[in-house]
Amino acid sequence: MKASREHSSGEPLAAFLRARRNQVRPEHHRLAAGAQRQVPGLRRDEVAFLAGISTDYYVRLEQGRERRPSRAVVNGLCTALLLDDVAARYLRELSDRGAAVGGEAPGMDTDRLGAVHQLLGSMTVPALLVNRWLDIVDSNVLGDLLHEGLEPRDNYARLVFLAPGAQTFFTDWPELARCMVAALRAQAGSEAGSARLTGLLRELAAHSDVFTTAWGKHRLYEKAIDRKLFRHPRVGSLALDQHVLELPGSEGHRVWAFHPADGATSDALLRLAAPALPSGRPDPEADVLRTRVSLPAGYDGG
Repeated sequence: MKASREHSSGEPLAAFLRARRNQVRPEHHRLAAGAQRQVPGLRRDEVAFLAGISTDYYVRLEQGRERRPSRAVVNGLCTALLLDDVAARYLRELSDRGAAVGGEAPGMDTDRLGAVHQLLGSMTVPALLVNRWLDIVDSNVLGDLLHEGLEPRDNYARLVFLAPGAQTFFTDWPELARCMVAALRAQAGSEAGSARLTGLLRELAAHSDVFTTAWGKHRLYEKAIDRKLFRHPRVGSLALDQHVLELPGSEGHRVWAFHPADGATSDALLRLAAPALPSGRPDPEADVLRTRVSLPAGYDGG
């Protein structure tokens, strides 16, 4: 249960530091590797030197005996561990949360959930509402149709790793799986030690060695837009640009909107939605539904 051990022991900050230290080579900082080197990455004393702190203090951080590094220390660690903006923000969140392990972030209130539900229903493309643990909180009709046949569908990580047929449905499943793990870690942020996340990690680790291995690498993934490729059982190949829309003040909720990347995908989405469209004489509501899967005039797939 490697994936959940760091949380059950209350040391997400320590586990992150250990993992990222192992990924930085001495030559990245123009340090001599030395013939007797016993670790592939940096030694603890090297991280401490590069971060401008004592070796003893850094050892306490890695052992979980110190959980509240100052902002100056965190900035030094970001430099020493060569963290990009996403990883640096994640480290700062872990440091800010300090000893408050196991808390749960509040969700969205009913009124706001209702407003977002109406927003999803008005969107012209498949769309989902997910929280920081990748629970699928809400979905519009096209979002449901896009993922039809995949169960469980209450959480996107569960869908990717546990749903029968997922590895066929997601054309680039190996890469998607790695990104899903990294996104889950990045979005957990200050809730990295929560009971909610610990339970999810335990379940995924019990059923997927791929998940366990990827989680142990402590990689982070966060993009505003990314190309996703699906192989839908009814309409075939789909190329969709996934737009991630953050909802400020929502404790980590995001809207995922999937926009067709080419004309073929737009046509396929229209076929996918056809059973849900009214039949018979012309109906204004049907026209609205049809525009939801059509591309803007003049769109050339670029």
